[in-house]
Amino acid sequence: MADVMKRDTTGEIRAAVEDFFARDDVKHIPFDDHNVAIAVYSVEAKFGQVRVFFLAHKDRLVLRMILPISAGEEERAKVAEFLLRANYGLKVGGFDFDCDDGEISFRMSIFCGINDFTPPTYEQIDFSVVVGLMMIEKYGDALGKVIFGLLEPKEAVESAEADE
Repeated sequence: MADVMKRDTTGEIRAAVEDFFARDDVKHIPFDDHNVAIAVYSVEAKFGQVRVFFLAHKDRLVLRMILPISAGEEERAKVAEFLLRANYGLKVGGFDFDCDDGEISFRMSIFCGINDFTPPTYEQIDFSVVVGLMMIEKYGDALGKVIFGLLEPKEAVESAEADE
């Protein structure tokens, strides 16, 4: 344990993410003083792309995929219901919702350990990015229909999950 405490584990996580970016030739904004790097990914949804924030901590890497749409105050209750219904049964990751400003994101975390710290592998980071983007693609258009009042939350989730 003492050996781990002497290590710059946050730096090791940052290096693992930078290696992922290099291997996949991902255009990105490098890590800042707050240990955050940003990349933009295209998705097959009406809104077209998401910003992915890679947040390096001492013991984990968190990916927050911010959708470029948000819920207006009038739609927030329905969007919250939609996101709760979508989250139910997800095995990894989940949608987050800021009830104050309507921001919508998908979050994935990779725990790297405390006493037995191991930085995330390329495969773990890639899995987190791919799964997060897949969930946004799966639920994104249905979410938009809820935001614009075209579908009720339950019906929207059922339509997004119809191909399972």
